[in-house]
Amino acid sequence: MPSPIAHSVSGYVLAKFLPLEEGINHGRRRWDVQIFYPVFVAAAADFDFIPQLITEGNYHRGLTHSLTFAIGFSAVVGLIFSYLWKFSYKQVFLWTLLLYSSHLCLDFFSEGRGIKLFFPFTDSFFKSPLTIFPGVHHSRGLWDYSHIIPLVFESIYSVLLFLLVWWRRVISLRRQGMSNKYQDKKIDIFSGKIK
Repeated sequence: MPSPIAHSVSGYVLAKFLPLEEGINHGRRRWDVQIFYPVFVAAAADFDFIPQLITEGNYHRGLTHSLTFAIGFSAVVGLIFSYLWKFSYKQVFLWTLLLYSSHLCLDFFSEGRGIKLFFPFTDSFFKSPLTIFPGVHHSRGLWDYSHIIPLVFESIYSVLLFLLVWWRRVISLRRQGMSNKYQDKKIDIFSGKIK
């Protein structure tokens, strides 16, 4: 299974490509919704480790890794956002569902026994025949040398996604630069300032 790093980076990148329109009462705290929220939601399915620590049961890849939970979670969050911050319920619901489902998608294409994608309708585990993400073997402990391969893979994955976001920003700035009166000026691609 991918670590929280891969899930968080995926959520962040999805939010950069599909930003949520701001609600009426939420203008000054935009970074909460555009950065923290996508990272949190994309990693949220793995919070099933908390009851596992308390009760010593095995809850991981169960209920929180199902489409039923993803839909329910998205519906509740959509209601909260639309009521408190005047966001569009439909937009928050779909955005949250996409972010949460990114977690399920990454876990589906991972080494391991799979996820209970259709829980509670079936207890079967589902996984792709094509493995993209190497597995992390938690039973071997935190500092086992076998974790180097997944760590390197997820680092490369994260860098590639961040480069994709950077490239999109460069293209956007170039388009912006060509369409405004500063066409003959240079654009600093890191700060977005026109020189």
